[in-house]
Amino acid sequence: MNLPLAKLRAGGGRSRRGRPAGGRLIALLVLGVLASGLALAAAPAVPPVDPSARPATAADCQSLLHQFDVAWAAHRDSPHAAEARHSRDQGEASCAQHHYADGVHLVRRALHDIGLKPVKIVAAPAAH
Repeated sequence: MNLPLAKLRAGGGRSRRGRPAGGRLIALLVLGVLASGLALAAAPAVPPVDPSARPATAADCQSLLHQFDVAWAAHRDSPHAAEARHSRDQGEASCAQHHYADGVHLVRRALHDIGLKPVKIVAAPAAH
């Protein structure tokens, strides 16, 4: 489209239909931005990662088993006592086989079954 400079100036930067020449480009850019925003909004949300999360350890197993055993005498008559005891025993077996994450999960469930909230034990820093 080689138009003489005089015709370009006379047209005032307008397209053949009388609209501003950059209007289509701007409309396409706006649509592109909106479409990308909708695509991001439809993406599944990723839960934030807990920076303090760490793998379960044997010490975690022992701590939770101790919490359960101390509370058991006072809660052995709770409505879910049988399920809780079974979960506790399965958790202890998992921990003994070095499946700490499974063991911790089962013992935590056992504590919830008897109506207790497990106490989070913070590991002490290693001694130098």
